[in-house]
Amino acid sequence: MKNRSHYVRDVTFAEDASRIRCNPGIFARLRSFAANILRFNNVSNVSNARYRIAFGGIDAILDMRVMY
Repeated sequence: MKNRSHYVRDVTFAEDASRIRCNPGIFARLRSFAANILRFNNVSNVSNARYRIAFGGIDAILDMRVMY
């Protein structure tokens, strides 16, 4: 699980290329939180889902399930 989480954060969210130096742990947790929401919504391709949500606007964000 840890390797999968790191891979998604590194490749899809480009965490290693991030230039955030002040409190980077907070942003790592936010990226993990976003990845977990996408997993909860049974997204198979995180990169594609991020693209669709970005262009879908607020409606795409509101369509995501956050909890049961």
